[in-house]
Amino acid sequence: MKPQHLLLMLLICAIWGYNFVLSKVAVTQFPPVFFTGLRFLGVAALMLPWLRWQKGQMRYVLPAALCMGTLHFALMITGIALSDDVSVVAVVAQLGVPIATLMAVFMLGERIRWKRGLGIALSFVGAMIMCFDPKVLSYSHAIYFCLVAVVVMSFGQIMVRRIRGVDTFSMQAWVGVLSAPSLLLISLAFEEGQMASATSAQWWHWATVAYAAIGVSLIGHGGTYFLLRRYPVSIVNPGFTLAPVFGVLGGIYLLDEHLSMRVVAGAAVTLVGVLIVALREAKIAETHGVLPEEAELKAVPGKAVS
Repeated sequence: MKPQHLLLMLLICAIWGYNFVLSKVAVTQFPPVFFTGLRFLGVAALMLPWLRWQKGQMRYVLPAALCMGTLHFALMITGIALSDDVSVVAVVAQLGVPIATLMAVFMLGERIRWKRGLGIALSFVGAMIMCFDPKVLSYSHAIYFCLVAVVVMSFGQIMVRRIRGVDTFSMQAWVGVLSAPSLLLISLAFEEGQMASATSAQWWHWATVAYAAIGVSLIGHGGTYFLLRRYPVSIVNPGFTLAPVFGVLGGIYLLDEHLSMRVVAGAAVTLVGVLIVALREAKIAETHGVLPEEAELKAVPGKAVS
């Protein structure tokens, strides 16, 4: 990989990782689901030129978009708001890699061999080590929200695997257009103080909304598509497992989080397991000739609309 493209990959990882930190900052001002609705309102506006009716594919596009947008982010942002450590959430979110693989076994009949099996086992063992830390147990309800969010995202990715001929930008457009109004309606039904939070917000609060919409969706996913058009999936996708590392570092240095050795050890085991699965997924995708746009949505679990 050329140096400038390697730097782009690191930039994307940093954007995705620090998004956990900035989301935590955002929910101190905005109601969580309302913030996410504003974010996807921006995504919808940015991606509207790529919105196309996908003939014969909408039965997969619509549920995939709702799962990877509305449901996933309503649950995940609630988990972030309730958690004390975004570092833990950033690592737990990576369980989408093994969970999506397991769901593909049961729903698509895919087979896993010992390497991916080992990676899946390690990722869950690491998560258990983290979650039995006394501090993490004190906000375990937040972790449950995040885990359900990951399962919903994984189901959305299974739907994506059934889609044919829909490029990444069109899929992003559908996610934005469907998620923005549905999230705002959920916020209206279950949250309060939306207008007060919007009118009292400072510029840096609105900057977090812009960061999520422009940085994560436009630069992050646009940059990923750029790389996947130029390099094999087996080179690009495993590199994105660095994203949670930036999330952990951001939590420590920007939010002054203090992680126990149990959490650090569990996070390390989880990420090693995730990397093993990601490497095997990428190799399989390359071997079977998966198209770049399919590989982007398939092999970067949890990042389709992060």
